[in-house]
Amino acid sequence: MIDPKRMYENMKKLVEVPSVSGTKEERQGAYALEALLYDLDYFKAHRDQVKLLPLYDDLLDRSIVTAFLNIHPDNPKTVILSGHYDVVDVEEYGHLQDIAYDVEEITKRINEMPLDEDSLRDYESGEWIFGRGTADMKYGHALCLELLDYYSKNPEEIDGNLLYVAVCGEETNSEGMLRALPFFNDFAKEKNLDYQAFLLTECYMMEDQAKDKNHYIHYGSSGKVMPMFFFVGESTHFGEPFLGLDPNLMSAKVYNKLQLNTDFCQSSHGMTTPPPSCLKMMDLKTNYSASIPLYAAAYYAMVTVDLDPEETLDKLKALAQEAMEESIVYLEDQAKAYEKITGEETIRYKYEPVVYTFEELVKEIKKDYEGDFDQDLKDFALEKMKEGKEIQSVAVDLVKRAYEVYKNKRPMIILSFIPPFYPDSYLPKDQEKVARLMEVCEKIIDYADKEFQEPLKMKDWYMGISDMCYTGLQEGRDFDELFQNLVGTGSLYQFPGEDMKEFKVPGIVMGGYGKDFHKHTERLHKHYNFQVLPQLYIQMINELLKK
Repeated sequence: MIDPKRMYENMKKLVEVPSVSGTKEERQGAYALEALLYDLDYFKAHRDQVKLLPLYDDLLDRSIVTAFLNIHPDNPKTVILSGHYDVVDVEEYGHLQDIAYDVEEITKRINEMPLDEDSLRDYESGEWIFGRGTADMKYGHALCLELLDYYSKNPEEIDGNLLYVAVCGEETNSEGMLRALPFFNDFAKEKNLDYQAFLLTECYMMEDQAKDKNHYIHYGSSGKVMPMFFFVGESTHFGEPFLGLDPNLMSAKVYNKLQLNTDFCQSSHGMTTPPPSCLKMMDLKTNYSASIPLYAAAYYAMVTVDLDPEETLDKLKALAQEAMEESIVYLEDQAKAYEKITGEETIRYKYEPVVYTFEELVKEIKKDYEGDFDQDLKDFALEKMKEGKEIQSVAVDLVKRAYEVYKNKRPMIILSFIPPFYPDSYLPKDQEKVARLMEVCEKIIDYADKEFQEPLKMKDWYMGISDMCYTGLQEGRDFDELFQNLVGTGSLYQFPGEDMKEFKVPGIVMGGYGKDFHKHTERLHKHYNFQVLPQLYIQMINELLKK
């Protein structure tokens, strides 16, 4: 039987481990899960079925956790249970940061922090558990542990096996899932497995969490690309501003053209992505001086549901071309306006608008570069990573380094993409395994209504960006053009493109009922998560692995 009390205690133990993304403490989440797996009778007797697989060349020594419940070794059918064990930090908790990982204490005292109307109502109801990682997503692992234990003791209910994989890095760059992809493929070949479905136990996100009383199963995962613009200007003393070209001017022009530009929204299966948002704008001056900057950079987040990499690159390049042209015209117009005031001719340079993609710049560099430029760039990236920089900052450094090597120095805009890259994932529903999964989901929806009077609905596209992005690359999608312009591929960012093409397993997000991810009001609903959802999962797995 499912034991809600044990699930709760396991969740508490997992939440207590502050496995914050991008820190050395993150790996502690893997050790905590390993210990809880070995507490289960099946894995006590089959210790070799639990493995911690280290990430490749990871400076934080992180691992993914795998556990194989091989209760029907003669049947290759296998369902994958997964989720991430990393969490975001607790800065939002203010003076309660020290107890943010203590589920019971923070649930008692969260009213010491500002609560909106919905959060206050949930707090006063006593039906919600607060704390960092409760909803996003330590509960999901407590659920997986309980399901593994249940089926190890009731193997007769199914004809197949369960593979549990817990990953790290989801809140940063999905390093854990990128490591898991080759594992999935290799493990399937080693054990002769036939994966039926990928079930992500992450809590679902709601558009209007105060009013929407439905629970959801999501099929299909939106993706994300991050175009980066590197601006090369010409430095000058601020007292002679028309003798230079400010890269911040070009950056501002790009911002005005791209920020919230609905021309870049995509629609598919009734869902429309939000417009692009700028995540960072900066010049690259490191110290104060009387000179205008030489370099600037800006990168943007673009959510995708129907990405055409070549078309997107062409649109962004045209936008950059217009931005640089307008910057040059603006500089000329201001110089003329200044001349009218002073009555004197202004000395200035003439600039030509130049826009390169990163791939085009590298090709130009290689024409006369002495040595192996690709290897030199990889070595440079590794040195920067050892300094503890995040990969987005290193990507900016790599483009700057490439320009410094480039011999034809002049103002320009260099367009690239930077990690992480999340491909939108939506396998056609007429594929056999997808159709089967959809049929099972409909049965679960009926079961939830009849047995628990819980309104469960199916929804296309999980818009929260998740590791499910890597489970179902659509036929005909070619990301080679994007990969050529994805800065740091093969050095600071390992993207298993071929493994992703091979791993085509239909996936859903069917997680707990939670609210306010990444906020101090993050919380989890008691009844649905501990009484209802485990039973829905049992019905789901029973149907997928029918005798």
